[in-house]
Amino acid sequence: LEAKVSEGSEEEAVHTGLAKVYIDGNVSPEHFLETNNFYNTEAVGKYCEKRDPYLAVVAYRKGKCDDELIKTTNDNALFKEQARYLVDREEPELWKKVLSSENPHRKLVV
Repeated sequence: LEAKVSEGSEEEAVHTGLAKVYIDGNVSPEHFLETNNFYNTEAVGKYCEKRDPYLAVVAYRKGKCDDELIKTTNDNALFKEQARYLVDREEPELWKKVLSSENPHRKLVV
């Protein structure tokens, strides 16, 4: 996979596979997820949810996968990361969703 990338491959499947290898091998996975623009952020985020929820958040943040990021941060008590994401996104509808009185985690985000 690394050889294909070094040859200039921009194939999503190649980069997604390489992301998973780096995550499992702990080869600077956060750096890869933040800097690589060719992997499938939703697929890699899902892959990381049970392995390392923080890395799932990194992938979801990169892909602006709002619902997945909110669910992962709620499920894993990563409320500081959720709050940072909300501030960075500056999306009123997203704020409305998270700050809704129906959200049981609302007070933990604020």
